[in-house]
Amino acid sequence: MKNIINWNYERASWQWDVLCILIMIFIFATPKEWFNTARTPATPQPAAAVKAE
Repeated sequence: MKNIINWNYERASWQWDVLCILIMIFIFATPKEWFNTARTPATPQPAAAVKAE
């Protein structure tokens, strides 16, 4: 586990390939909903406008 965290593998080794494949799977298999954040505007719009007569 320490080698995975420190990434102590040679570039052409099979361990390197497996780690890269796992990263690619995470990137492409992660649902988009995990990254959609609800953005609230800095100055919220009023819910209803009152018209003066």
